[in-house]
Amino acid sequence: MKKIIITIVGLGHIGGSLASSLKKTYGDKISLIGIDQKPSTIKIAQQSNFFLEVSTLKKSNNIIDSRIVFVATGIHDMAKIFSDLAKISFTNRIIVSDVGSIKVDIFKQALKILPKDYDFVGGHPIAGTEKIGFKNLVTDLFKDKPIFISGIRAKKDSVKLIKEIWNGLGGQVYLVSPEQHDKIFAHLSHLPHVLAFGLKNISNKSLTRQEISKYGGTSYKDYSRISMSSEQLWSEIFLSNRRNLAKGIKNFRRYLDKVERLLKSNSKEELKKLLKS
Repeated sequence: MKKIIITIVGLGHIGGSLASSLKKTYGDKISLIGIDQKPSTIKIAQQSNFFLEVSTLKKSNNIIDSRIVFVATGIHDMAKIFSDLAKISFTNRIIVSDVGSIKVDIFKQALKILPKDYDFVGGHPIAGTEKIGFKNLVTDLFKDKPIFISGIRAKKDSVKLIKEIWNGLGGQVYLVSPEQHDKIFAHLSHLPHVLAFGLKNISNKSLTRQEISKYGGTSYKDYSRISMSSEQLWSEIFLSNRRNLAKGIKNFRRYLDKVERLLKSNSKEELKKLLKS
């Protein structure tokens, strides 16, 4: 890979992990620009020595020379970021990508807002923890993780470059449509998060904090861990994929109704069949 400048907009847990992973993997083959709005985050990122420059988007001196811009902000901030990027006269044919957990809405925004001479390659690394912020970055976060490329308006060499970068970070890259992506992750990610938040809510209403802390075993801790994730982030994800998620909730409600009915009727064999199915 020829030396290029890569900008990361949004230096939270994922953006920070991406910066750290890129520098570890590619070293001097890339120069990184970090963009964020929080002065505290900018200060911490500057101290990391990952970046050629860390600044706000409007004050950046070097973003104009970028080959790739990864947008790692909240979903509801992306339209504003796309609008700001659209005003920049990049010296290279720019590739804009993202790391968002939903793809249909983001792709629609990209098509609507970004100029046609900008390449857009939507992305979603299936990685991360319940922790937030640059200080909680994880180097090698994307190693052996599925990476989805979904929502493309770009030249083939631009798609190839984004795929090459994620493969270089150890990811397993898959190409799917935005519609299929959102359907998949309504079930594999978004619905499990709804259930985890619900479990925390019900447990907190039914038990004391001392009981939860003292008696909560491995199964509870494993399941409830993701309920420690950002409410701001996940409310945005839920709403952005609300149609698929609502279908998943409806189907799960039916399942719970069946479990409740079999419990009331003390039907062990029928319950076993349901659990096995």
